Amino acid sequence: MSFRRILRELVESVPGSVGAVFADDEGEPVEQITRNGDAYHICFLGAHNGLLLNSVKKLSAAAGTGDPKAIHVRTEKLDFFTAPVYDGYFVVLAVESNPTSFRAGFAINPAVRSIREEMGY
Repeated sequence: MSFRRILRELVESVPGSVGAVFADDEGEPVEQITRNGDAYHICFLGAHNGLLLNSVKKLSAAAGTGDPKAIHVRTEKLDFFTAPVYDGYFVVLAVESNPTSFRAGFAINPAVRSIREEMGY
């Protein structure tokens, strides 16, 4: 299964999703998919959520709480779910904010597992 297909299945399975990006440790997109075709914004948002994930990793290490499994950022218009994949790689799913959008966070876990398998881990 390709990374694009994994991301497409993720986006299509989550109501209200805007897009998803799989990026490397520098925030560069490996693959992305959007519902509206606006790749620039999902990649931009993905890179910045990657920076946030790295900050949370540093805080977690300093606090001795272990590695973060995912982070959720809720804004007025979008919810972002960011999860590490392997060795600095990560996935970001963007979903329109609504009272039940927090549930989208559960959908990212199978995508992370599929991407890890596709990477050979």
